[in-house]
Order: sequence, then structure tokens, then C-alpha cells
Amino acid sequence: MAGNIFINYRGEESGHVAGRLYDALAQRFGHNKIFMDADNIPAGSVAACDAMLAIIGSSWLNEKDETGRRRLDNPDDFVAIEIEAALARKISVIPVLVDGARMPKVRWLPDPLKPLARCQAVEVHQRHFDQDAEAVIQTVRDALNGDSVVRRSRRGTAAASVVAGAAALLLVGWVGLYWMQISVWPPWADTRVVNDTKLQAEAEAQRRSEQAEQQRLTTLKTERELQARAAAEAEAKRKSEQVEQQRLVALRSEEERKLAEDQARARYAALIDQGNTDSNAGAYDKAIASFNEAIRLDPTSTLGFRSRGAAYANKNDYNRAIADFNEAIRLDPKSALALSDRGVAYANKDDYDRAIADFNQAIRLDRKSALAFRNRGDAFANKDDYDRAIADYNEAVRLDPKNHLAFRSRGVAYAYKGDDEQAISDYSEAIRLDPKNSLALSYRGVGYANKGDHSRAIADFNQAIRLDPKNALAFCNRGKSKRTIKDSSADADIAKSRELGAVCQ
Repeated sequence: MAGNIFINYRGEESGHVAGRLYDALAQRFGHNKIFMDADNIPAGSVAACDAMLAIIGSSWLNEKDETGRRRLDNPDDFVAIEIEAALARKISVIPVLVDGARMPKVRWLPDPLKPLARCQAVEVHQRHFDQDAEAVIQTVRDALNGDSVVRRSRRGTAAASVVAGAAALLLVGWVGLYWMQISVWPPWADTRVVNDTKLQAEAEAQRRSEQAEQQRLTTLKTERELQARAAAEAEAKRKSEQVEQQRLVALRSEEERKLAEDQARARYAALIDQGNTDSNAGAYDKAIASFNEAIRLDPTSTLGFRSRGAAYANKNDYNRAIADFNEAIRLDPKSALALSDRGVAYANKDDYDRAIADFNQAIRLDRKSALAFRNRGDAFANKDDYDRAIADYNEAVRLDPKNHLAFRSRGVAYAYKGDDEQAISDYSEAIRLDPKNSLALSYRGVGYANKGDHSRAIADFNQAIRLDPKNALAFCNRGKSKRTIKDSSADADIAKSRELGAVCQ
């Protein structure tokens, strides 16, 4: 009777009854034999117990979890798992019905718990708990002792007593007749051999019957264990297949996600390329439409906003350009290019102080940005601070010796300072680096004209006009040089420059 006893219960429904039963059982069987939590069982599972009390309250059968599903139907419900394990291992399960709770019908229980409906239940009421607890204790004791064996033993003892008494009376009678000198023959004398043989046969038959019953029980136990093992293996296989299916679904989902991302990135890159192509061709509205779609695909990319801002700037829509550059800088506060772009937009709005502030920040972020130095030099030049402008152009040229725009801008700064020789030298380097630089040719022509070398000046203006037939500055300055040398076609050049929008005197 020294088995372990496990108490299965739901804390919120019947924890108080479980606690009181624990105390009552512990007094009779010992604290080390009673368990209320599977984690505390020495063997680590319900299988380590020899009897289980299943505490059933009024809401035990239909109690629901947070999803609205009946808790007994949840594969992770610890109450159902513990009872199922006990039933599967043929552990004695005693339902304890608390305060009028009814024994669940077979049809109301999940398949693994249906054998519970055939278990003998014990009722416990709060108003006479001590009396009902005694009934529970006796039921547990019977379950641990195996009461059917006890009953057979008592019946066997009684039968043996009757036989012994009868034999004693018979013996006394026989002795009395013997002393009275009455000739008698013990009735068992002739039948002793027969009776011994009969008893031996009956004992052998009883032994064989018991052996057959033991074999039947062993076979039944083995079959049940095999069935339980097969069911456990089938459940493990089902769960393994379910996990594998979930893994495959997750893998396919991840592959589809990556494919969609790759396609979106490819589409994004194509839109940016198309927008840049259209912008370079002067189709700014088409470019902006492509950049809009790119931004819709990836609203977190700095490149999309910078590209659209540049297209707006090319359309002279500097407010929208600045708004896009603001967003690019918000997404990437360390983008020196976005800061330079915004600085150019501010400069185009004649807000040179803000422009210089952006260029300063861009240079702090990237000390090797020739673009930022050249742009800041342009801003200083527009503020007539030619010394600072030339210093920035010098740095831009040092960082990028092939920066023809920096040479051209530095030439303009030197020209404003009256240094035509240095200006012509810078224009010449700009033209060498970019032979199609129409503005550099025009500026060098002005430098030659300032030195009185009108033939060279006119040659540069001619080349500038050939490269850019709409170069109003080249027409105007060529007309002025022609006037100086008394060329009759001077007025035609000046008229053409005015036609192209230049103010030429």
C-alpha cells in the first residue's frame, strides 16, 4: 500500500478542495506519498504514481480557455494530459465530484478521456467534508491494496474454518465410539486415496486456471501497452509531420517574401534609372512620375527623394525640391549628398546663408566631397566673397583634379578679382577636361576680350556657339568684340543674343 497518490485539479475551480484532501491524505499515507503537481513527482511524470484523484467541479467539463475553446479539447491542457496519461498506464483513477458535480457522460468527453466515465466516483461536499474525506481515503486504500484479493482471502478463510470444524466434530465422534468398544471404521479410510487424488486434480485445475488467467491478463496488458505505444508513436508522427508541414509553409512564405522583395528592388532600380534618363533628357515630368512610383515602392529610400528633388530643381521648382531633400535628410541625416543638393536649391533661391550652412554640414560629414567644396565656393562667389570662393575651389580641384566645373568656377572668381591671366588659365584647363564646355569657351572669350585679343575672343565665341546655338552670352560678347574691330555683323550677334533672352548693350 506504499504507492504514490497524485491529485489532479484546476486551481481556480477546485484548488481549495484539493488542498484539504491533500492534508487529509497526508495524515494517513504520509506527505512524501501525496503529489499535487506533476513537476514535483520524483520520477518526473504521472506514471510514477499508483493512484490518481481527479477533482471534478461543476464547471470542469465545459470550462473554456482565453480563445473560447473548451479546455479539455486543448492538446496542451495539463488536466486532460495528466488524466490521459494515468488512464493509458492503467493507473487507478478515482473521480472526486465536488459539491454536487455530475459524473461526465462518455459522449461529453474527448476520446482519450472516455474511459474516465467508467471509473467509480466519490462525492465530496463542503458541509460534511470530514465524512466524505474518509470515504475518499478508504477508496484510495482499496485501490492501492486491490480489494478483490482481500475479499477472496476472507471467503477462503471462512470456508477453511467450516471444514476444520466439521473435521473436528467427526474426529470427536469417532473417538467416542472407539472408547465405547463399538467397532467402527473411519469413513475417510477407504476414500483417502480417492480424495487425495481428487484434491490434487482440483488443485492442478485451479493452478492451471490461475496460470491461464495470469497469461490472459499479461497478454491483455501487453496488448494495451502496444496499443498505447502505437498511439503515442502515431501521435508523435502526426506532430512531427505537422511541424515539418509548418516548416515547409514558413520556408515557402519566406522564399515568396524574398522573391517579392527582389522584384520590388529590381522594379525600384529600373524606375530610378528611367527617371534619371528622362531627367537628363529634359523630360522632367516623366522623370518625376518614375520617381513617384519608386518612392511608393520604397518610401524609406533616400535615393528616391534625392532624385525627385533634383528633377524639381531642374524645373526651377525649388520649394518642392527642398521638401524632397528635407525628407532625404530626415531618412539619412548623414547624407552629405542630400545636404549638398539642398544647399544648391537654397542658393538658387538666393538664400546663400542657408546654402552655406548645408555645405558646411556636408563637408563635416565628408571631408573628401569635392562637390560640397565647389558648391560652397559658388555660394561665397555669389556673396562676392571671392577669396573664400577660390579657397573652396582650390580644395575641390585638389580632391578631384579632373573637376572641370571647379576650374571654370575658379576662373570666374579670378576674373571678378581682375586676374584675367589666371582666369584664362583655369578656363583653358576646364576646356581641356571638357572640350564641349560651351560656357568655359564663352568665359575664356571674355577674358581674351578684356586683354584686347579679340581674334582669340571671337574664335572662342564661335566655338561656344557651335556647341550651343542658344548660348546668348556668346552671341552678345562676340557682337561686342566685332564692334571693337568694326565688323559689320556685330549688330546681328547682339540682336540674336537679345532674341535668346540676354540683356546685351
